[in-house]
Amino acid sequence: MVSLGVLELPVAIAFELIRSEPPPRAHPTVWFGRLISFLDKRLPRNAYAGILPPLLTASLAIALSLIPSALPWPFDLLLSGYLLYCSISIRSMVEHALACVDGEGVVRERVRLIVSRDLNGLEDWQVVSAVIESVSENFVDGVLAPLLYYAIFGLPGALVYRAINTCDAMLGYRNERYREFGRVSARLDDLLNLIPSRLSLLLYAILSRRAFSCGLRSPKLNGHSISAMAGLLGVRLEKPGSYRIECGREPEVKDIERCVRYFTALSGMAVILALSLRLLV
Repeated sequence: MVSLGVLELPVAIAFELIRSEPPPRAHPTVWFGRLISFLDKRLPRNAYAGILPPLLTASLAIALSLIPSALPWPFDLLLSGYLLYCSISIRSMVEHALACVDGEGVVRERVRLIVSRDLNGLEDWQVVSAVIESVSENFVDGVLAPLLYYAIFGLPGALVYRAINTCDAMLGYRNERYREFGRVSARLDDLLNLIPSRLSLLLYAILSRRAFSCGLRSPKLNGHSISAMAGLLGVRLEKPGSYRIECGREPEVKDIERCVRYFTALSGMAVILALSLRLLV
């Protein structure tokens, strides 16, 4: 008989096929965000207080992961699959990225929904680069990493990863407000992404040797997927003032659609890898 732990992933993918994202009121990531926001407004701005957001959101994640075990079959399977589905982001990333393309142009207002950088003054190819970088980074943050931690640690692994990643997304800035307070969240997220970021290179290598070689030249700690995507597309990616990845020509709007196709293929590989590992654990 196939265990519940193996069936959770197919159920999660079924939810992905039905709907790209759950409604906000039923989304654990939204709950994590509200808790983080509550703590952000009330805690002192120092590194010691900054321990509490990842600690409490991870505790909430673990508590959520235990609820299905109290339910009878098949409700335990459905809830487990739903919570895992909430931990990954495949279809929603595809939809957000494609929404940035309008004919032969890129829609900056929609790009602002998926990137945090200031787009004012950037050339069109740099805006296209921002979309490609976001999709590439999301392959690790939104697909491979949660699936890898699910494969090793089960549902708690995926939810705890999502909780820490949400803390980093909300608090991990290097400005005056968050430099100290968000430091623990940022470092924990870096730590959790160390292995998934480098593992992503093996999946890129299946598609292209050039992607693998470019991925080895990551401009930041866990930016291997971004560099590998640059190699896969044969383009230059740049975050002005931070880094430039030289793997070809300036990207064009059509490269966003190519990137999305590769992202979908890589996500399928990640699902197969996670399912295979889960069968072995």
